[in-house]
Amino acid sequence: MNFVLSTPGRYAAALTAALACSVALAAAPAAPAAIYQTQLQPLDGKLESLDRYRGHALVVNFWAPWCGPCRTEVPEFVAMQDAYRGKAQFVGVALDEAAAVRAFAHDYGINYPLYLAGMGGIAIMLREGDTRGAVPFTVVYDGNGHKVGTITGLASPEKLEALLAAAIAATPGDH
Repeated sequence: MNFVLSTPGRYAAALTAALACSVALAAAPAAPAAIYQTQLQPLDGKLESLDRYRGHALVVNFWAPWCGPCRTEVPEFVAMQDAYRGKAQFVGVALDEAAAVRAFAHDYGINYPLYLAGMGGIAIMLREGDTRGAVPFTVVYDGNGHKVGTITGLASPEKLEALLAAAIAATPGDH
């Protein structure tokens, strides 16, 4: 049996099909945020994903011990990790080798997790929005892994505080 639909009939059928698809997509669970799927190596351990930080605002700072601006901003990150403990988690992703990162972490009293990415970290930085491929680069996410904003270069405390406030506000249960 052939059905011939008029133009309005075809439009209505297409609209019905589109609505059915959008309802099915809305009901499907959201794909995990890319940052949570990122596999990195902690200073002393096996590869792990950043999924362990889901549920809290997340600050991911790409850095290196030899980077002057990185050396400048780390003390502020240490202070902010203390101030935001329980609401936000800072994570450092180092573009260097373990020995240099360990020494730097000791000298600067870093109180947040550090991961080793080597030069492979540049690909992650580019994926997350860094157009320079240079450190420091900081990305702030809400508790669902949605990117709230980025800071290219030295992170000013004022900009980081504003991004953190937005990330915490967008994170259920973290107010």
